[in-house]
Amino acid sequence: MKNTFRVFISVLCLSFLAACSKDDPSPTPPTPTPLVSDLIKKVWSASNIQWDGNVQYDKTATSNLIAGYAQFKLDLSSSSSVSLTEYDGNKFTGTYSLSSDNKTLTLSSLKTSDGSEPTGTGGTLAFTISGVPTASSLVMESTTAYAKASNKKIRLSLVNP
Repeated sequence: MKNTFRVFISVLCLSFLAACSKDDPSPTPPTPTPLVSDLIKKVWSASNIQWDGNVQYDKTATSNLIAGYAQFKLDLSSSSSVSLTEYDGNKFTGTYSLSSDNKTLTLSSLKTSDGSEPTGTGGTLAFTISGVPTASSLVMESTTAYAKASNKKIRLSLVNP
C-alpha cells in the first residue's frame, strides 16, 4: 500500500511539473516589420538638401543657400496621389508609385493648377530611396539631374515631424 501511495504521489508530482514547464499556449506573436509603402505614406518636409554633395538647405542652420526649402513639402499620405511643393513655392499634384523592390519612388503626371510641369521633367520625377525609411525620416536621391537644382542630382533628407 505504501508503494502504491508513493507511486501515486510521484506521478502526481511529475504531472504537476510537466504542466508547469509547458510553454504558454498563446505566445505573443512577433511585431511585423512595417512595409516601406506604409512608412512613406506621410507628409514630408525638408531636413537637409544637397546638390552634388553641397548642402543647399539644413533645417537646423541659421542661414541657407536656398532658404525656400523651408516651405518644401512632399505629401504621400494618400495611397497613390502626390502633392509636391517645391522650394520656389510651386505646388504640383500627380500620382506616385513605389517599385516592387521598394527602392524607387516615382512621381508622375506632376502639374500645377494651370497645367505647368516641373522644369525639364516631362511631369515625372524619380528618386532612389536610400536605406529603409523610418516613421520619421526618408532619404532619397533623384535618379537624374534636375534643372531646378542647377542640372545636378539632388539628395533629399526628409522628416515627418
